Amino acid sequence: MKARLLLDENLSPRVATTLAQEDGLDVCHIRDRGMLAAPDDEVLERAFTEDRVLVTANVDDFEALAAAREIDAGIVLLEVGDLLRDEQLRILRMAVAALEGERALVNRVMWVSREEKIVIDDLP
Repeated sequence: MKARLLLDENLSPRVATTLAQEDGLDVCHIRDRGMLAAPDDEVLERAFTEDRVLVTANVDDFEALAAAREIDAGIVLLEVGDLLRDEQLRILRMAVAALEGERALVNRVMWVSREEKIVIDDLP
């Protein structure tokens, strides 16, 4: 799968820029969409509308929102929210590499732990 990502506001906008410029990925940040401080359901809807996988460290809220939706474009949940910019970049590059070997992430979630373990599950 060719990753198209939307990074939530709890990740650095510079990470989106770096992934786009240096890695040639289709990545944008929620700030680029004028949606800083937007409600989580609107952020998830925007990701779906743009056919982008949402990347967030807001695990509890987005796991519940995604499970309540009939369909979503997929979510990458970073189980650790206090990552430095370089750590975010490294982990997202690893997540993108894992996505490339996967079918579409529709209605699925990718969990990424601090230990850099990746698990992909279907949403109930």
